Amino acid sequence: MVVSDIRDLLGGALLVLVGGATAIAAQQYGIGSATNTEPGFFPLILACLLLLIGAGLMLSALDFRGTKTKGEGLRFDLWHLWCLVVVAGGFILFGLLLPIAGLFLTCFVTIAAIGVGSRLLTPLGALTVALVLSVVAVVLFRYLLDLQVQAWPWGG
Repeated sequence: MVVSDIRDLLGGALLVLVGGATAIAAQQYGIGSATNTEPGFFPLILACLLLLIGAGLMLSALDFRGTKTKGEGLRFDLWHLWCLVVVAGGFILFGLLLPIAGLFLTCFVTIAAIGVGSRLLTPLGALTVALVLSVVAVVLFRYLLDLQVQAWPWGG
């Protein structure tokens, strides 16, 4: 058995870990049955799907016949560390800004800031993606799904 892609193996293991923890936590809410569901039923279904996807990803990263060559090693240089810091900081920024600035402005600032961590986006591209995704987030979550989250800094 050869590990052909270590990133898929680690990513799949992380999905299995999160799915397992979610499945365990969902059982505290009660599962019920398919005809009489309780609050933990839907999270349990999603956790099982996450477990299956993670297991499939882990299996796809393994070569049981040994015919594939060993995959590329895991690199972790200064650029990867910078991307990790930017993305993690984006989650923190989102959590801090949402109660103050509203959904649109929070999404715009967070996505634009995380766009800095991408080699694929130019600054103008990051701003364009941030604008489009912010509009989609407000329309979807605030107006279509009627989530009780402030859409704009002034309310609404």
